[in-house]
Amino acid sequence: MAEWLNQYGNAVNAVSTIIATVIAVVGIVVSCRSIGVANRANKIAQGSFDYSREKDRKEEERAQAVLVSAWATPDGDGYLANEAERKIVVTVCNGSFQPVYNAVISMGAIQGGAPELITGDDAVPIGTLLPGKYQVEVSKPTPGMCAKFNASLGFTDSKGLSWARDAKGKLFQIDEHLYDYFELSLPVGVLGALAPVHGD
Repeated sequence: MAEWLNQYGNAVNAVSTIIATVIAVVGIVVSCRSIGVANRANKIAQGSFDYSREKDRKEEERAQAVLVSAWATPDGDGYLANEAERKIVVTVCNGSFQPVYNAVISMGAIQGGAPELITGDDAVPIGTLLPGKYQVEVSKPTPGMCAKFNASLGFTDSKGLSWARDAKGKLFQIDEHLYDYFELSLPVGVLGALAPVHGD
């Protein structure tokens, strides 16, 4: 009887040890999975934070640039033009509270068989553009097949970043100097005359 009880006790101890081992192994597996889930959640959270931070940085970078634009005013001929001199009157607006620099105004095609950006001597450098709305004359583009034109411009913002806005209104950052981008003849001579627009 004593021997049986001893064997029974050993068996119970062995089973208890096995059960404890299984529970420990299960606990380790669950812990590892929990750590893996937590790590994935942390990576997702970090990715979301990095994306949000990069988006905020880009929005801050563009904060002044988005407020600068130019357009030609439609007329019966397509644009408000000085026909005698073959000029188009372009309105340029700096809606920010700081000036932009090295500004250049030109034209570009929004449809048809004509260049998307007219460069060279037909581009008009206007230098520093103070806050406000102005008008300036640029050369009327050579007509192309079914071509329609609008103003384009480039400038350097108060942070020293250079931007261009094409004739379709798309704003993008550029790495080269504005005068190179618009292929201006250097040195630049007389700047385009800006006439302030009042009452708008």
